[in-house]
Amino acid sequence: MLAMLGSPLLPGLALSQPDPANWQEFLERMYRLAQFHANDSCTPASIAEQGLQSLQHLDVESAGFRDAVENAWESGNRFWLWQRLANENGLQGGILQVDRGHDVPLHDHPGATGMLRVLTGTLEVWHFNEITGKDKDDSVLQRVSRRTLQPGDTAVLLPEQGNIHALRALSPQCSMLDFFIPPYKRSQRNWYLPAERGWHDKQHIHCERIADNDFFLS
Repeated sequence: MLAMLGSPLLPGLALSQPDPANWQEFLERMYRLAQFHANDSCTPASIAEQGLQSLQHLDVESAGFRDAVENAWESGNRFWLWQRLANENGLQGGILQVDRGHDVPLHDHPGATGMLRVLTGTLEVWHFNEITGKDKDDSVLQRVSRRTLQPGDTAVLLPEQGNIHALRALSPQCSMLDFFIPPYKRSQRNWYLPAERGWHDKQHIHCERIADNDFFLS
């Protein structure tokens, strides 16, 4: 995670037992979180902490989850395969799959709190904040996190902290649960093209900000 998330549990969301949750139980908890957000009754940090707890307790071997994956709507591009599992009631989520050699470039999810749990493979993830104004196409980013994640590890992005991120599969293939509250609007997404190579080790990088409609994804 980007930072310690120490928020109190929201009403009705306390995990009564450490037992794994089935798919329907997981969805119900996430929908309740989305409703709290819609009512402005919680912070992004609260959503992140409690959403990550739910992700960690989801039983990915349960029949309900396997059925959901089997019936998922799939889409993809040159960077990833996406299996959509939820896209209603203020919740968007699914399984993101990336392959080694096909890094997911720096991009953002404006206004969204994102929660991730690695299912298979090894993943490297970078998180950045933008430290220049958004009225210019040139952008300066400051790194706030760089981590290597194994199966079971989690990560989070917040609307104002670490929202700009990039992904790299260190194993031949890596898959992860990826959920957002609220769903971000793809038309508002931006991509960030570093001005020089070797940005992965830098604390500050200069980028060209490119609107989603102008970025080649196919």
